Amino acid sequence: MGNSVIGNNNHCRDKMAKQYTSVDKFEFHGLLEEQDLNNGLIFNGTFIPDEILTQILSFIPSKRLLPLTLVCKKWCNIIKSEIFWMEIYNYDHPNKAKLLPWYVYYLYYTTANFSNLLKNGNGQEQFAHWVILKNLGDQFKIEDPPCGTIPLPEGVSDFNGHTCCFATSYYECTKIQEINLEKKRLLRYIMNKYKPQIIASEWTSPRFDCGSKYTLTFKGFGEDYVPTKYTDEYMYQDNVLFQESKSVIFQQWTDKAWEKVEIVLENYPDNVKMLVFEHEGNDTQFWKGHYGSKMAGGVVRFVFDSIQPEKKTN
Repeated sequence: MGNSVIGNNNHCRDKMAKQYTSVDKFEFHGLLEEQDLNNGLIFNGTFIPDEILTQILSFIPSKRLLPLTLVCKKWCNIIKSEIFWMEIYNYDHPNKAKLLPWYVYYLYYTTANFSNLLKNGNGQEQFAHWVILKNLGDQFKIEDPPCGTIPLPEGVSDFNGHTCCFATSYYECTKIQEINLEKKRLLRYIMNKYKPQIIASEWTSPRFDCGSKYTLTFKGFGEDYVPTKYTDEYMYQDNVLFQESKSVIFQQWTDKAWEKVEIVLENYPDNVKMLVFEHEGNDTQFWKGHYGSKMAGGVVRFVFDSIQPEKKTN
């Protein structure tokens, strides 16, 4: 019986040696030594194989996993391994995991970087998190539900269950939201190394009875960018790294309802510090009131599926 247990232990060790490799740049504890091989695998005198421990750890919420790397070297090397996170990802997305560093998956599961970094995209918090640059005509207005068009489409995740929108007037109504990446050091490292696509998108709609225009602009700034407190500070920022815009013009008596406008960025410069989401709307017939374009469901996100494993060179 004792020899059988020892044999099984050696088999598990050999299998783990092939599956789990140490992480060079982000490992706290280093390689396992002979006397540490079973440390972290024995509970109340009972040996638990690596595979079982891996399954147990995979059910722990992702945000609570990193502190567990301090338990012992074995746990550290399991949690900070590509295979461990690939198995978690495959559970949610069968057979779609790629051989990426563990920290890429960790960022995916523990942050909003790959879902939505934009806040208050429907105006459910009035104008919180936004900086209004132009508020002309009868100014921005929150409508719930939208007036002169159909309600927001149901079942669209961009709206997060909200039913309200921003409405614009007969002169330009423009506002921005800044997304500061300065403290997101791991994300910026991944941006520089892997260049994941960045998507900026929003839904817009006209009133059925008045022509209108909508413009979405997405910008990236470098290290010298100063967060905006006043309109002039933003208007005169000259260190833009990239800028893309898309516009939609709606004719009067159109039968169009809500339409999604999307900008996809790739191959952008290194060291992006600030992302700026800007939208603008107005009507084209100079009608008093809020007959300009409407907007809701703004999103800024990184595309996880666009991250590709590094090509190995001989």
